Amino acid sequence: MIIVYILIALVALTALYIFLLRPRTEHKTSVEPLKVDYAHRGLHGDFAVENTMQAFYAAEREGYGIELDVRLSSDNKVVVFHDDTLQRLCDRTERVDSKTASELSWIDIKGTYEKIPLFEDVLATIDPTTPLCIELKGNDTRLCVELAKLLDKEDRYYSVKSFNPMLISWYRKNRPRVVRGVLVSNFLAKGHKGNIFTRFIATTMVLNCIAQPDYVSYDCRHPKLLPLVLCKKIYNVMTFTWTVNTPELYGEAKARGDVPVFEGFEPKRY
Repeated sequence: MIIVYILIALVALTALYIFLLRPRTEHKTSVEPLKVDYAHRGLHGDFAVENTMQAFYAAEREGYGIELDVRLSSDNKVVVFHDDTLQRLCDRTERVDSKTASELSWIDIKGTYEKIPLFEDVLATIDPTTPLCIELKGNDTRLCVELAKLLDKEDRYYSVKSFNPMLISWYRKNRPRVVRGVLVSNFLAKGHKGNIFTRFIATTMVLNCIAQPDYVSYDCRHPKLLPLVLCKKIYNVMTFTWTVNTPELYGEAKARGDVPVFEGFEPKRY
């Protein structure tokens, strides 16, 4: 009898987990215009630095979608920058959110003449038919509010994504027609730092039921991650994959039906 109870409990837990993985299943916005190859942080290399206007121009010129990162300055302006601090790209120790947008606009990136762009500058110069895949950085829902204010004025193809399902949940509640995605990797693997509970939640995607994403964007090193496999098999969810940095990985992503976010090479050349 104990074995029966254990089996019933296992079945119940499995059913609960499958429910928690549930993406958006109704009232969907069309995602077809977003199924393109995305240049990770723009098309960059020796000719341009990541997340700069030159990288975005290059991606647009070659016909790729643009993946980019946004976060808030200290005066709540939406700026395009990946890291929490200015150390890696600007050789400065300050946090991005400790500077106003005006102050950031004077800081050189890697000794170039490029500056940290305002997101509104991207919107003003990149053609609306070039799809944008916008990653929300941090944990503050004020970013969602300020970003939505800018994008509400636009008629263009874009989606938002985040590792934080609560930011995506904000879009579910406040901008339900916007295409939204959750980012996932195996944060329980060796080498990842941070709170074990947070890493468990992020890896297992148990908050999908709150965010209800239109797609899952996953680390291309982990195509067989169990939550990802279940989402694809049970819910047929659309998948993006990052960061695809070789022609071989690109071919594998395409064979799986993934939307690739690439870097370090140009798919058109292969």
